[in-house]
Amino acid sequence: MKNKFIITFAGPMGSSKTPIAYYLSCKLNLPVFNNDGIRHEVIADTGSLDVEEWQRRIEERAKDILGRGISFIYDASMDREWSVVKKNIEPLGYQTFVISMDLSREFLTALYGRGVSYNEGYSEYLDRIDETMADHKSFLENYADEVNLSINDKNFADRLEVSYEEVGKWLRE
Repeated sequence: MKNKFIITFAGPMGSSKTPIAYYLSCKLNLPVFNNDGIRHEVIADTGSLDVEEWQRRIEERAKDILGRGISFIYDASMDREWSVVKKNIEPLGYQTFVISMDLSREFLTALYGRGVSYNEGYSEYLDRIDETMADHKSFLENYADEVNLSINDKNFADRLEVSYEEVGKWLRE
């Protein structure tokens, strides 16, 4: 069994990271650290997205959870943040399990159209799909060897159980 670990994600907005995070949270009894949840909280508290306040709260809570040395699920995309996150967690002895959401543009567009992503703002996702897919491609070019599990068009329907099974195998190593 791993001592301290973080399960996290790489992938475009709306690719089903949050449903996997909460499924794993229930199955493994792990807390979820969710950047989007903090964003929604700031909007509710201030009436708009105060980016500085959002970042402050993320940093404060990340420092708290890492300082306690507990394992958790980090529900956010690491596509642009992975080098910074790694730099912060490696000295603390955390191991990582990265789930990469490797969906095709066509599949992701269909997901947005079906409303699978629970967040509002599907048009924003469509407006930014090429940008977020480019970010993900860049992540894979630089860190493919650090990905533990790939969820793709073919295994998407089974993503919850596949994620649970693969994380379980990794934890038992």
